[in-house]
Amino acid sequence: MVTAMKTKRPLLAAAAALLVAAGCSSVPAPSREWIPKEELPNPLLYVPPPPAEGSATKAWDRARHEEAKALRTADPARAELAARDAVFTWENLFESFSPAYGRAISDAETPALCAALRFGLNTTRRAYRDLKRTYARPRPFAELGEPPLRPEDTKLGADSYPSGHAATAWAAALILSEVRPAAAEAVLARGFEAGESRLVCGVHWASDVERGRLVAGVAVARLNVDPDFRALLDAALREEAALPAPPAPAADPVANPATETNPATGANP
Repeated sequence: MVTAMKTKRPLLAAAAALLVAAGCSSVPAPSREWIPKEELPNPLLYVPPPPAEGSATKAWDRARHEEAKALRTADPARAELAARDAVFTWENLFESFSPAYGRAISDAETPALCAALRFGLNTTRRAYRDLKRTYARPRPFAELGEPPLRPEDTKLGADSYPSGHAATAWAAALILSEVRPAAAEAVLARGFEAGESRLVCGVHWASDVERGRLVAGVAVARLNVDPDFRALLDAALREEAALPAPPAPAADPVANPATETNPATGANP
């Protein structure tokens, strides 16, 4: 998933060094870098298996796949955005949300917010990893024998369910909405759009993205009662309050979720 999440270097230690360099002493130092999976709700108990062949949800998956694939030629700008969203490093993630958030998100300018995001998204990753390993669902390009948007994505394994990119983007949107409610609509629209990018790339099914958002919502709910995360979130709130208030950004138009209802579950993707 997020490239920086996979590094062996202690993430919070690296973040702490950046904070010291920035002269910021108001960001707390948590006792851990994330909530371990043993302390999170077991996703195997609340996320159903991938849709079965012949089911209405599987048919919906394929229909959404064809719609998203058509966008690659019909809307080159959307395809370009999907390709950028696929590069999910910390820097790219922060940059991609900055316009919707209304200010630059970076270790230099918003160190407390970045620390809260790292803790929250590292936790979210631990909430979905076992699902990917358990179900090992083939990705659309592998099942259908067609190339994805980005040739390098053919190296991705059979771990399509749920979408880690969608989970991470949605968790980020939820956290950012807590810190700056005035930007909530735009930030949530960006988080939704980033999940849809996985369909445009041809590397996830719509139900993968839907379940990724479900896992993200559960992870953020758990984060909000964790003392370490709450300390980071409170620091981010103080940091935001001390910064000049930018104008509330307008949400970018995205496809109306009401037109994309899963016929089997009645849920939006």
